[in-house]
Amino acid sequence: MKKNLLFLIIISFLLITTGCSALTSGGGSSSKEISLLLMDTEITKEIGKVLEEEVAKQGYKLKPIYMNDVIQPDKIVDSKEAYANFFQHSAYLNQFNKDHGTNVVAAFQVYLVPSGLYSTKHKSIDEIPVGGTVSIPVDPANNGRALFLLQKKGLLKLKEGVDVVHASIKDIISNPKNLKFKEVDQQMLGRAIKDVDVGFIFSSQAAVSGLNPKNALVMEDQNDEIKPYTMVVGVHPDNKKDGRTEVLRKAFQNKRIKEVLEKSYPTVTFPW
Repeated sequence: MKKNLLFLIIISFLLITTGCSALTSGGGSSSKEISLLLMDTEITKEIGKVLEEEVAKQGYKLKPIYMNDVIQPDKIVDSKEAYANFFQHSAYLNQFNKDHGTNVVAAFQVYLVPSGLYSTKHKSIDEIPVGGTVSIPVDPANNGRALFLLQKKGLLKLKEGVDVVHASIKDIISNPKNLKFKEVDQQMLGRAIKDVDVGFIFSSQAAVSGLNPKNALVMEDQNDEIKPYTMVVGVHPDNKKDGRTEVLRKAFQNKRIKEVLEKSYPTVTFPW
């Protein structure tokens, strides 16, 4: 009985450690494997293939892990179950750390793409009716981004002095068209557009949803407060100066990645 019990304990331990290794970055700084969490989209998978090749050129192996969740990637990197993630901008990362007690840091910047307000019912912002519905991101870091675009076109007015990364519907002081706001999980913004008069959509989602940025009712531009929305690669603070982070930086800040992004996002800019 004791032998059988010991055997079962050993087998259970092996199964647990094997399962956990699916997300482990490969141990200490001497590891040659780099696990990277990315969103499960066509564009990101194309980026992932290029990254694998560029990382391999530097003598390392990239292990891309594709997900459909914007909550877990920071938690996983914070606990060191994965080495890095690539799915978020600086504003989202800072807000997530504040809300969840994580300490993920931006290792380096990758790109910035303006986002906008779209509609499948109206051809101009002036057509939005009194009492019309607007879908905006529910997360605080992106909530104000949509509101600033509406303010830009005179559809509402926000409290003086509030900045874009902290603005919310509570900061609206004038709403002449009595617009109704529907706060939506950021991954559902593309689907929500058909149920509202106008909706905020990230450029990555617009591309997947078959929406052309040229047809957006309002688009962000370089005169707007959009620098906090620069996409970054997140790592654990212990790994910011790790050699593997430099390997990732060289792979991301690469001409080939630039070409992939420019093909998908005509308005993309690069901070490197």
